[in-house]
Amino acid sequence: MMIYLSLFVFTVFYAISAYIDSGSKINAEKTLGILACLVLTFLAGNRDPASWADTEVYLYSFSEVPSAPSFSFSEEPIGYTEKGFSFLGSLLKVFTSDGTVYLFFIAALSIFILFADIRKYSIFPLVGLCCYIARFYMNRNMIQIRAGLSYAILLYAIQYITVKDWKRYFLVVALATTLHHSALVAVPLYFFCNMVKPKRWHVIVVLVLSFVIGAAGQGIVHRFVEDNSSDMSIDAYTQKGGYATYYQGAGLSNPMIYFEVVLLLVYTFAEKKLKEVDENYYAIRMAYLYSTAFLICFCSYKVLASRTASIYATLEYCVIPSLIYIVPRKNRPLAFAIAGVLLLLVFKMYLNQQFQLMGNS
Repeated sequence: MMIYLSLFVFTVFYAISAYIDSGSKINAEKTLGILACLVLTFLAGNRDPASWADTEVYLYSFSEVPSAPSFSFSEEPIGYTEKGFSFLGSLLKVFTSDGTVYLFFIAALSIFILFADIRKYSIFPLVGLCCYIARFYMNRNMIQIRAGLSYAILLYAIQYITVKDWKRYFLVVALATTLHHSALVAVPLYFFCNMVKPKRWHVIVVLVLSFVIGAAGQGIVHRFVEDNSSDMSIDAYTQKGGYATYYQGAGLSNPMIYFEVVLLLVYTFAEKKLKEVDENYYAIRMAYLYSTAFLICFCSYKVLASRTASIYATLEYCVIPSLIYIVPRKNRPLAFAIAGVLLLLVFKMYLNQQFQLMGNS
C-alpha cells in the first residue's frame, strides 16, 4: 500500500512541478521547492532507524561524539572514518544529544544545499528536484547520509570549473572529502575539463573504451581493483565473502548503464542549443560522462560502481530538464509527460528495492 501511495504522491508533485516550471503564470517555484524540501527533511529525520540501513550506526556514533566541538587527527570516529562528519556532530551536540534532532539536522543541511544547487544549475528546478527524489533521495538521505551531504556540497563546485577558479574548486572538494572520502573522485575532473576542449567525438570514444574495459571486468579491472583495494580503503566493496552483496554487480546487464548512456548522448548532441542557455554546459557534460564511464568500467562491483558513479550522476537534475527544454515549446507538455513516466518507473524500482530490504530486515 505504501508503495502505491508514494507513487501517487510523487506523480502529483511531478505534475505540479512540470506545470509551474513550464512557464505558467503561477510564480511559485521557490515556494513549492522549499515546501518540498521541508517535507523531504521531515521524512528523512523522522524515519524508523530499525528499517533503514546504517541509521542505527549513525545514531550510535552521534551518541559517542564529544559534547563540545572537537576535531581529532588521531581518534577514529565510530562507524566511519571521516572526521569532518564527526566534528559536525560535535557542533550539534553543544545544543542537544537527541538522535532524532541529529537526523533532522543532517537531512536539512543536505536537502537545502542540494536544492540551492538545483536552482543554480537546472533549467526547470522543480522537475530537477523530482529527478533527485526518484533516483537518489532514498539512498542519500535515508541511508548514506554522509554521502548525501558531501555530494550536495561537492556539486556546488561545478561552477568553478567553468570559470577556471581552481582555488575555490579544490577548497570545496576538500570540505566535501572531510565528510565522505569518495569526494576525492572530483579531483581529476577539474583537469579533464580544462586540459582539453571537450568535443562530441570525445564522448563517443570514452564510452566505447569504457564498454571495452567493462566487458573485460573479469580480467583487467578485477586485477587492478583487488590488488589495490586495501590501499584505496575499498576492500570491503571489492572482496567476496562477508561482503558478497557489496561485491556482486550486475555487470553490463545493469539497466542504469543504458539509462545514463542514452541521456548522455542526447545531451551531447544537443550541444548547439544548450551551450547558449547554460554557461556550465561543458562542465556538466564532462562530469556526467565521467560518472557514466565509472559506472561502466566498475560494473562488476556493486557498491564500488555506485559510489564512484553516483556522485555526478546526480547531475541528472540538470540533464533531464535540459532535454525537455530542447523540445519545441508546443511539444513540451508531451516531453514533460514522457520524462515523468520514466522517473516514475525509476522511483518505483528504488521503492521496490527498499521495501524488499525492509521486509528482509
